[in-house]
This record gives sequence, structure tokens and C-alpha cells, in this order.
Amino acid sequence: MRLFAGQSAWVVQRLSALVLLFVLLLGVGKLLLGAGGYAAWHALATSTHGAVLIVVGFAALAVHAFIGARDVVLDYVHAPGLRIALLALLGTLLLGVLTRVVLTLAAAGAASALGGA
Repeated sequence: MRLFAGQSAWVVQRLSALVLLFVLLLGVGKLLLGAGGYAAWHALATSTHGAVLIVVGFAALAVHAFIGARDVVLDYVHAPGLRIALLALLGTLLLGVLTRVVLTLAAAGAASALGGA
């Protein structure tokens, strides 16, 4: 837990919040400029730049969520064994979601490259 302790956890969480804000503003900007519907969003998500942006956004979301939930667990769960189990479960779930996002984008990109939809 020393990696995300004290001020370094605070800085990492604030940086992840800035990344999330950037991704959110790009998405809102795309909506305001006329996204064009499902086809335009699908094309964006399956493009290299769009997929990287989505993965970076989800990674920032996972880091941000882990640090926030970790602080809650450390404040309110006092049994060391339960604390470690909860943090391990949370980390596994967040890593699983991030992995699913990467695999989904990879499959969609491969399908687009092969001409499928």
C-alpha cells in the first residue's frame, strides 16, 4: 500500500481526474459538433486514436476508483484480513473491466479491418 500512500495517492487521483475530464470534454465536444449517430461513434471507437483514448479513459477511471475506494476501505474496515480481501477484490474487478474494454475494442477493430461490422 506504500505505492498509493499519502500525498502520492492524492496526486495520482487528481491526475486521473484531469484525464477523465479531458476525455469527457472531448466526448461532449464531439456531441456538440454533431457526432452523426451510431456509425460515427463506431468509426471513432474502432479507429486507433479513438480506441487508445477510450482505453486511457477507462484506465484513469479504474485508478481513480481504486484510490477513492481504497481510502474508504482503509478508513472504515479495521480488520487487516478483510481489508486486504476487499482491496484485492476491488482491484481484480477493476482490472477485469479494463481488460474487457481492451478486448472489446480489439475485437471491434479487427472486425472493422476485415470488413465486418
